[in-house]
Amino acid sequence: MAQAKTDEIEVSGFLRFSKVISWLMYIWVMIGVVALGLRVFLLAFSANTATGFANFVMEVSGDYLRPFRGIFELREVGETGYLDVSAIFAIIIYLFVAWGFKSLIEYVQDKIDTSKREQKEARLREEWSQVLASQKRTRSTAAKTTSRKPAAKR
Repeated sequence: MAQAKTDEIEVSGFLRFSKVISWLMYIWVMIGVVALGLRVFLLAFSANTATGFANFVMEVSGDYLRPFRGIFELREVGETGYLDVSAIFAIIIYLFVAWGFKSLIEYVQDKIDTSKREQKEARLREEWSQVLASQKRTRSTAAKTTSRKPAAKR
């Protein structure tokens, strides 16, 4: 049981924490992209925002749209629909941010993989040095026993 514990490869807590935080931020951004996409669709097809789902989408996407509000005006589409260009612009920006978080996740994973590989290589080098030392001791012991001459009989 103790042997299994020493065979485990340790990953830095900082790397694990960084990966978790990066994933959470990536998921947060992707939720925003989906909410903003639904907002554009609902406004373009003049959905009733008094309904539960449409109201929920407008509230969630409103938080993501806040930094971009007012950059572009709503454009009329047809008789009752609107095109929310600010939301489309926000989607594009958030997709770039998501791309950055995805790259960060891949970078941290590469660091984790490198750390694991280096630990495995160090463990193999240590095992080989132990094997070589053991073989050397065995050879020297064998050489000593063969070099001893039997005592001459009188």
